[in-house]
Amino acid sequence: MKPGKLILPLLLTLLLVVSFSSAATSSKLVITHVTVIDATGRLPLPDQTVLIDGGRIAAIGASASITVPKEARTIDASGKFIVPGFWDMHVHIAGLNADPSWSKQVLLPLLLANGITGVRDMGGDLDALLSWQRDVESGAAPGPHIVAAGPFLASSGKRTPEQYPVANADEARAAVDELKKRGANFIKIISMPSRDAFFALADECKKQNIRFAGHLPFEIGAAEASDVGMHSIEHFLYSAFALSFSGKEAELRPRLMQAEKSSDTTAWEQIAHEADATYNAEKAAAVIQTLKKNGTWVTPTLASLDITSHPENWKTDDPLLSFVPPAMAKEWRDSFDDPQMKRHAAWLGRQASNDWKLTAELHRAGVPLLVGSDSLDPFVFPGDSFHHELSELVRAGFTPMEALQSATRGAAQFLGREKELGTVETGHVADLVLLSANPVENIANTRKVWAVVRKGAFYDRAALDSLLEQAKKEAANVREEKEKQ
Repeated sequence: MKPGKLILPLLLTLLLVVSFSSAATSSKLVITHVTVIDATGRLPLPDQTVLIDGGRIAAIGASASITVPKEARTIDASGKFIVPGFWDMHVHIAGLNADPSWSKQVLLPLLLANGITGVRDMGGDLDALLSWQRDVESGAAPGPHIVAAGPFLASSGKRTPEQYPVANADEARAAVDELKKRGANFIKIISMPSRDAFFALADECKKQNIRFAGHLPFEIGAAEASDVGMHSIEHFLYSAFALSFSGKEAELRPRLMQAEKSSDTTAWEQIAHEADATYNAEKAAAVIQTLKKNGTWVTPTLASLDITSHPENWKTDDPLLSFVPPAMAKEWRDSFDDPQMKRHAAWLGRQASNDWKLTAELHRAGVPLLVGSDSLDPFVFPGDSFHHELSELVRAGFTPMEALQSATRGAAQFLGREKELGTVETGHVADLVLLSANPVENIANTRKVWAVVRKGAFYDRAALDSLLEQAKKEAANVREEKEKQ
């Protein structure tokens, strides 16, 4: 790239940072004549005024009763709806498909523009994530709160910024110790080499006072994992969750472990179908009671499964492809012609109905569920896939209000931060989304973001669009740098 080509993107970036910083330090912001949906479960409150001071909500009340400070910036939000900022609780923004060399400049603004004011990263470059976390919290960069595990623990593979292989119980303990010292907010597992290694990890996490979450290792049942403190179980299918509800679990689990060990995909898929077909209601009820008793959460990630299993709905000209580097967009487009991808998608499509069934059953029983998109898988775009996930939860039986609460109050409760985040209440951090239509009437209205407030900094639609345009340019620049090399 020629030096001159760097000037405009650099200036735009500086302008955005300056704008963000100045907005974040503004003392008072008042949003008037807005309908408040506070996510506590109360009915929407029309014609309210929300006073924000120092990045927190200072007052909420009927517009006629709130005195607006003369020095405050006032936003007339007549006809708009204010909700807590959204949390996507399963993303990968600094590893796997999201290379930190470009993802900070592209994905953080993209998430914020979609109303996502917080994310839980489930496996990525810890140094990058903690650096971004500091920048966002200090006001040096626009973006969501970041809760990060760093590299996920796996039973095999090479050590990379997003993966930490462990071979036995001692290595599992050592990994917990190292990651906590490096600043990880929690421990993520994707697989374990043995039952001993899993229980050693759980014990070390308890000793170190750090939570762990992730996939259920194939050696471990859901109730066992819950009993030793697994904070959240991610996915149903890829965690073999249905095995814990199967009357043939004792027979199927050893077969599944052997299929995984020998990389026998056909056998793995057949076992998954057998687990679904041998569902045992009495056993499922016992597992569910254990999850509830222990406060174990589940993240279904339905949108990712829905998108991946329906490649016929993918669009080669999808405008969201402009938010990933061109080389990645080409790779995703080329996958249309991959027979293996089509075969896997067809299997996922046959399997998917069980994930919706389990989601509905856990929800009816009162097991707390988190909203997670599992972005950035192919065509699982950050931001867009979060809103897709909300719709899938409603399809699985949530009311729109329940889905909204899972993405706001539920996330705050999971993180132990419900006293400052997750609801629109006095004293809480001013992470808010203003929508142009009512999400309680139709959950798809969460997509209609009119403005975002992040720790008191106000982004109107024009500011959000500027963030998006800059993100597109940053993504396009990845191509230029690669071509130069």
